[in-house]
Amino acid sequence: MSIIASIAFHALSYNFASGTDQALAYDSLKIAKAESGFEKYNSNQLVIYRLCSGISTLCAGFALFIGHKLAYGTDLITGAVQILILFSLREVYAGSDIAEKSRRRLKEAGRELVECLKESLSFLKEARRAIGIMMCNSLVGAVDTLLLFFLQAKLQAKLPEQWFGFALLFMEMGGIVGSKLILRFPKLKYRSVFVITLLLVVAGVLTEHSSIWAVMTLGGFLAAVGDDAVQVRTNAILQDMFPSEQRATLTSAESFSFSVIMMILSPLAGFVFTYW
Repeated sequence: MSIIASIAFHALSYNFASGTDQALAYDSLKIAKAESGFEKYNSNQLVIYRLCSGISTLCAGFALFIGHKLAYGTDLITGAVQILILFSLREVYAGSDIAEKSRRRLKEAGRELVECLKESLSFLKEARRAIGIMMCNSLVGAVDTLLLFFLQAKLQAKLPEQWFGFALLFMEMGGIVGSKLILRFPKLKYRSVFVITLLLVVAGVLTEHSSIWAVMTLGGFLAAVGDDAVQVRTNAILQDMFPSEQRATLTSAESFSFSVIMMILSPLAGFVFTYW
């Protein structure tokens, strides 16, 4: 039960953070009249994430060597450092009226939160295109995430231990390629982006059933290309659509849509993985 609770809290923290960082970045760029550069910023952010994630896979052996207690202790220290850095950040607003409104209601945080949620739900009720984009992006991301989970299990049984981390690193590099490749097609319609990236992820799923580890690894790479490509384009479109007052909340709604799809696909994928 403690493991299940920890996973739930981890997902909750991810949903909170996913809205805050992007809203802060976009509004900062908007104040500087540089919001057109958000897609490039988001691409660079995903590159850093993929690099760090890939490097962490290479440290998996070291984590096993030092033991899970020390490994998680190191993670706690890292989290504490992150919290200290976050406390140094200051909220920014795209308009002075919003800033004044927030200062007046600082002591009414609960009422402000409820009002923000109502306004966000009202926006989503009218903005059906935004909901559609959220669901498309979440579908690609969920399939890619599940694929990488299963590939880790299968590749570990097929590869020598010293090569396993490098295979995972190679798959993470696909995300870097995807996040940079999408910048070369700024006029490509979102529908086309979704279809292409979905095909890449489906190709990755098909290669997972191959008995050849090189083919499986290449499939994971292609899926990561599709996942990060659609993520960059989705973030840029949605941030441009969202009003500043509800930006963080609406961005978290996109993260929530990913969680919902994962809750539906995870047991189905587990069933297929077990009995196919």
